[in-house]
Amino acid sequence: MNTQATSVVSLQAPKDVSVSQVEEELSKIWQSYGENSAARATTFNLLVYEPETIGAASRMASVDAIASQSPCRVIDLVTIDEEDQGISAQVAAYCPIQKNRSSLVCGEYITLTGAKRAFDRVHSILPELLIPDLPVFLWWKDSPAPNTRMFEKMVNLSDRLIMDSAVFADSEADLLKVEAMIQSGTQIADLNWQRLAPWQELTAQAFDQPDRRSAVWEIDGITIDYERGNSTQALMFLGWIASRLGWEPLERSNEGGDYNLQHVIFEGRNNIKVKAELAAIPIGDVGEVVGDLIGLRLTASNQNVDACNVFCSESTGCMRMEAGGGAQNYRVHQVSSLADQSADTLLGQQLQRWGREVLYEESLSLAAKIIAQ
Repeated sequence: MNTQATSVVSLQAPKDVSVSQVEEELSKIWQSYGENSAARATTFNLLVYEPETIGAASRMASVDAIASQSPCRVIDLVTIDEEDQGISAQVAAYCPIQKNRSSLVCGEYITLTGAKRAFDRVHSILPELLIPDLPVFLWWKDSPAPNTRMFEKMVNLSDRLIMDSAVFADSEADLLKVEAMIQSGTQIADLNWQRLAPWQELTAQAFDQPDRRSAVWEIDGITIDYERGNSTQALMFLGWIASRLGWEPLERSNEGGDYNLQHVIFEGRNNIKVKAELAAIPIGDVGEVVGDLIGLRLTASNQNVDACNVFCSESTGCMRMEAGGGAQNYRVHQVSSLADQSADTLLGQQLQRWGREVLYEESLSLAAKIIAQ
């Protein structure tokens, strides 16, 4: 989805209404416009949960991103840190401007705002606001909160749960919660998993050549550097490569220090012992996404195979990965991040998908085993 290529127009300014008047006010919006100028269209329901700390500007960016790619009904729940004074509602209609159409095809946006305690009662409201017989996506813009009334009710109303592990407050504990939900049958997509695609693709390509394919099984050392603050990308990448190469975690230790070093020992094919190191690197200017991968090094003790590779982010370079001597024996690869890693952009891709993401689930399952060591 390219949010910059499509302009979005609002049929009217968001209007404050009572919750019981939402449907009535939405009908009035459409009645004020003829079918020739603005058509009401909905292909799915999207529930959005976001804390107030996200900010109004970010919420409007989300509106633009969602409305520009598919007409839908969005129900946005915004929690505020105030006393319980009930739930307030706003309604609006947003329409992408398409050059090949003379009329607008528009979706609906309902914003519900209230204290967390007020939303404990929202489970009686949400089903009435959903358009029946259409798929329901839930975009939960916070850490997972199983065993809470609102989270479980919204998950139960949804066909697919979308999260972004880059915002998880406790990387390891929250990944375990996600894994447990997947095991219980919940369909989950993680926007942060999509950000790993360039690293995964380049790692796989490094062993594409026929004369190098067998070398991948000789890898017995892996170092992963990531931005300090969130270890979910590092753990999911390690889970991915371990699940592909059949590594089983045996033990894990935390050395700490400036880089909060973690070491994991695996048993690979033919009883090979694989040593992994995860390093949290302090970054002065953290970007929009916390915890991005910075560098990756693959090594092999067997000097007769061509398995040693260094992968590094274009923005940070390879200095640490190439340190320690022997750099001339490595193939060095520059990894270009996704053109737009923002959650709003990645969300558009997930709203087009159905079914389980088997590779993600298998990788997360292995990551959960690592965490449990």
